Amino acid sequence: MSRRALLEHNSGEWHGLFIRLDHAGVEQTRFNTVLRVHDEADQVVAALTDCSTGQTRTMRFGELPAAMQVDPAGHWSLGPDPFTPWNWNYELCLTVGQQRRRLIVRGNSGGLHSLVMVQEARAGIPLEEPETPLRCSIESHGDRHCWSLQPDLQMLLDGRNCSLQWQQTNGTWLAIKRHYGADGALLALPSAAAAGAAHPAEWQH
Repeated sequence: MSRRALLEHNSGEWHGLFIRLDHAGVEQTRFNTVLRVHDEADQVVAALTDCSTGQTRTMRFGELPAAMQVDPAGHWSLGPDPFTPWNWNYELCLTVGQQRRRLIVRGNSGGLHSLVMVQEARAGIPLEEPETPLRCSIESHGDRHCWSLQPDLQMLLDGRNCSLQWQQTNGTWLAIKRHYGADGALLALPSAAAAGAAHPAEWQH
């Protein structure tokens, strides 16, 4: 079911913009990409081309990686299982119709090291390019950090837990969360739909 949902909502050709930020939320570099995802001989094939260099990297897998979580709407996350503080990487993705938003987050025991924000859309669907250089607003309360990446896009980093939140045109927010128990074990994926009046910044209360 999870594999089917992943392919149903994420297959095809995606034109993207990768923006790499440092630990302070300041843009370091950006580049355009083309990602092609398809099912081939019972394998999921994802080929990412960096348009600035022409280099393509391809990933293949039959069954979903053990640490990958996919919900019925095709939203997904990857990361360590179990969590270890010395070196961790998260990838979170929200897919809505003709567009996707992704985050690639890297850190260690000292905290977040770098973050890549990815905007993607189907061929022919326009994307609004963020200002250059991109500078994110970060609110911190102890181990909780709220990154405002775009007016409609946020990352919440709370200790070992990480979530991506994307506001839709009707005002509701979608979210996907990677979260862990006290023993570091990966917990089940919560519902991706966060509808209603609640704003994701309310995590701080």
